[in-house]
Amino acid sequence: MEEGKRNGVFAMTTTKMMTMMMMDKRLVVVTRAHNNNTTNNNNNKEEEEEEEEEQQKLLYKFWEDSERLAILGLWFSLLAVATFVAPKTVGSFDADLIARLVSSPFQGQVNPLFEALFNSLGVVPMVYACLLVPGGGEKQPKLQPKFFVGASFALGFFALGPYLIARTPVINGVKKSDLGFVTKNILESKINALLLTAFSGFLYFWAFSHVFDAAVVSEFVTLLTKQSTLACVSTCDLIVLSLVMKTAIQEDLQRRSSSLSSSSSSSSSDVNPLFYLLPVLGPSLYLLTRPELEE
Repeated sequence: MEEGKRNGVFAMTTTKMMTMMMMDKRLVVVTRAHNNNTTNNNNNKEEEEEEEEEQQKLLYKFWEDSERLAILGLWFSLLAVATFVAPKTVGSFDADLIARLVSSPFQGQVNPLFEALFNSLGVVPMVYACLLVPGGGEKQPKLQPKFFVGASFALGFFALGPYLIARTPVINGVKKSDLGFVTKNILESKINALLLTAFSGFLYFWAFSHVFDAAVVSEFVTLLTKQSTLACVSTCDLIVLSLVMKTAIQEDLQRRSSSLSSSSSSSSSDVNPLFYLLPVLGPSLYLLTRPELEE
């Protein structure tokens, strides 16, 4: 009897040990499978990142992009206006105009409408710098936006257009910690955005406070069509820079939305039309309200 009990206990113990050993083996198999899946996923991500980096090193095929071709058409149109359409300045008229703009700003020495427009051409390149430079650096080894943006403060769309046409869109992998000192502390700064918005608002006020004066409007039209190459080309330049603003804002917002959750990224990447339909002030407001880059 006792011997039967001992045999039963031994059998039960043996069975439990065998069951535990089988469970351990299954656990090891599952763990190995999980580790293999994790390794494969990491390898796939690394391969995707490497492939994306290789793609970014190649020049963008802008000739296959209808939007880029439209920008190219605008660049040639602006060149044609400057060459064949704009009035030819007599003597030092444009040089004197610039001197008065610099020496006596907003003192009534220059047509107020043109003065607002001319100063807007200082705001818009700065906005483009805030939109484009964060996507440059090592992400754009072929084309560096800072050179084109810097030249645009003097040459406007003539300098910026080629970059907007040929640049490679950079959406993923841009972090604030990777940015240079100026980009991180000035171009990404909300204080900078606030100053741009405030000055843009002042330019709107300055222009609208004179736009209902028939004499001022008549003088501006004469300046534009008969007297000044600078006035005509500057006006067309601002129009074109404003027309192509949407594509830069859209790319910047997608770059910032890529760090958000997938559930909100679809709606967060839609640009409010106010930001690109309202010249000068709209893009400045976008800078003031855009999401921060991932740290």
